[in-house]
Amino acid sequence: MQETAISVLRNESFQIVMAGIMPAILLVAYICWKDRKHPEPVWWILYATMMGCGAAVVSTFLCVGIEHLPLWALVPADSTLHAWATAFLLAAVPEELGKWWFLTRIAKSNPYFDERMDSIVYAVCIGMGFAGLENVLYLFNAAEDWMQVAAARSLLSVPGHFAFAVLMGYYYGKVHFARSKWKKLRLGPMVLLAPIVAHGIYDGLLMMNHDLPTVIAAAISIAFIIFLVRLHRYSRVRIKRFEGR
Repeated sequence: MQETAISVLRNESFQIVMAGIMPAILLVAYICWKDRKHPEPVWWILYATMMGCGAAVVSTFLCVGIEHLPLWALVPADSTLHAWATAFLLAAVPEELGKWWFLTRIAKSNPYFDERMDSIVYAVCIGMGFAGLENVLYLFNAAEDWMQVAAARSLLSVPGHFAFAVLMGYYYGKVHFARSKWKKLRLGPMVLLAPIVAHGIYDGLLMMNHDLPTVIAAAISIAFIIFLVRLHRYSRVRIKRFEGR
């Protein structure tokens, strides 16, 4: 029995899966710890995380549909416009729409969704389910370089999805629990607009690095890191505002 357990741990596929999901698990644990004064039921946390995997499937179908639109052929390949169009239309828009749809389903069906911090908790769970599945797929496609890819994505991509989820959850909570119809109408678009813009800029800066002169690529890389750091600072402020109830 012990030898079987050791052989499983040494299995490369098992290692890839664990490397892919571990950053997402840690960030789910972090947001649950921030909500420790009024914790959500474990089964709802697990359910929301699994719904994030469903959001990944939904966004894939949306992406395929967008990619086959006639207007897409008008975007010049290997251009800056193509990089930004890909970042927004094939990544940010379908992915955040998928996450948003599942967040609305949970908010309507979950009797424990009763305070603003809950919206960030469940949005993060959905985002981390999405990021974990996406991570595993990327690592399996990376072949022999999966360790380097895992390290890079655990520091950049997964925290990126965490920040987008915090933005969505923050504004969803503001709208969902707002008593004023005017406030709901004013903040409603931000539920999708904030994470889509952040996600699009994030992916756009990342995609622009390909086939550029070294100096320009380095400058864009620095801008990317600065943007990610500021995004996480902004997210921490939003968590604190809801954490204090």
